[in-house]
Amino acid sequence: MVLMIGDLCDQHSISAHLHSPQLKNIKYELEEAKVCIKKLRKIFECPMPIMWGNHDIRIQRLAEKSSMPESFLKDINEILGIDPKWKWTWHDKLILQLPNKTKVFFTHHFKSNVLSSAKELGCSLVVGHQHTKSEYSLWSSPTALNFALCVGSSIEPRHEAFKYGKNFIKRPIISCASIVDSVPQLHPMFLDKDGKWTGQV
Repeated sequence: MVLMIGDLCDQHSISAHLHSPQLKNIKYELEEAKVCIKKLRKIFECPMPIMWGNHDIRIQRLAEKSSMPESFLKDINEILGIDPKWKWTWHDKLILQLPNKTKVFFTHHFKSNVLSSAKELGCSLVVGHQHTKSEYSLWSSPTALNFALCVGSSIEPRHEAFKYGKNFIKRPIISCASIVDSVPQLHPMFLDKDGKWTGQV
């Protein structure tokens, strides 16, 4: 299974926060996102669960702010050009059973402290959201050995949309993760001198 942890596209131009006038408006931003999504589909030609990220719901939040009912909006798959045949499904959370019979809770974000969040849930936990955190911890209970995993992000650190973080001491960590035979592993995604992913994991 391939699972997308959330924030499939940025939607920077309709953010409630300050956004750069140097970037394209939402129409053209989504057109570019569709191109990237089709590339992603070619890599992962399988059904894919997607966790709702805070960036993914920016259209809904803008509609709510304008007192616009949800029935007025297009389906997110239609907005992003996701073909129904792909069977990409959206979830707030997803709980799966691993081969070793333990459960793992997937969501975009729970709380900043991933380890304490996993303990609060009483099972393993996988989250994204936090740009500057990519970490893996084990914790045990009388019934199971569990893990807490934050997979980092795929933000482009030098992109204009991330200009607000230019002078932050903490820098984004670009990474992904795998769970093989119930064992999680983080995979750093190294960047070149221009801040672009080298293509190596």
